[in-house]
Amino acid sequence: MSLYPTEQWLEAFGHALDRSRRLDTIASGWGVGFDGDVMLVIDDIPLAETTLGDLPDSVLADLPENIRAGVSDVSLAAAPERFGETLRPSLPANVQDLLYQIETKVHDGTIYAYVGLEEGRCTGTEVLDDPTEKDVGYVVKGPYQTWRRIVDGRPVTSAWLNGDLVIEGNKVRLLRHGSVLQVVGDVAADVETTHLFPGEAATPGELVLDEAVRQPIAVGLLAEQQASLVTNTLSPF
Repeated sequence: MSLYPTEQWLEAFGHALDRSRRLDTIASGWGVGFDGDVMLVIDDIPLAETTLGDLPDSVLADLPENIRAGVSDVSLAAAPERFGETLRPSLPANVQDLLYQIETKVHDGTIYAYVGLEEGRCTGTEVLDDPTEKDVGYVVKGPYQTWRRIVDGRPVTSAWLNGDLVIEGNKVRLLRHGSVLQVVGDVAADVETTHLFPGEAATPGELVLDEAVRQPIAVGLLAEQQASLVTNTLSPF
């Protein structure tokens, strides 16, 4: 089970995308003749609001109880400095790695996650030190709490319609391949996940919209899958 949002989770997500038969069918033609790579921008990472004591039990399980009690009130924003070069080697490897990722992968409260996509294949994933490292065709932006709910099963379409996600890129191509990002979100929900940060409850309006779009999304995906299967069956190549 991977901690979200970390490099390990993104790697597991990439493997899940590669194994997804739904994506294989829906994404036929995606990234062919254009850049189909995607940048997932996760804003408002709650480092200052989250303490070490708020983390899932599994994260600090190997930390001695007396040390755990003494640092439980330390925020994640302050933790890298609190555990300097002298103390850090004595910490469990997973805690050291988490502190490293907080220092190097979170920039002004934001994580930039690169996902390479071409047709049904994930060509690579990476949490970037610098968002300009990779050229992408699409950027999908939203706050951590929105992404957390998508990983828990909220439809990407609902989050976009509600204005919780902003999608940047060629809109004409996106309409032509309208279900690709929805399926990418569905695959994210299939990854076995433990969240690093506490979640916030959805508003009643969000819940109503989520439920309202689920059936049309399912019907649309089924229609696209059937059309793609027919096209591939009839194609001589």
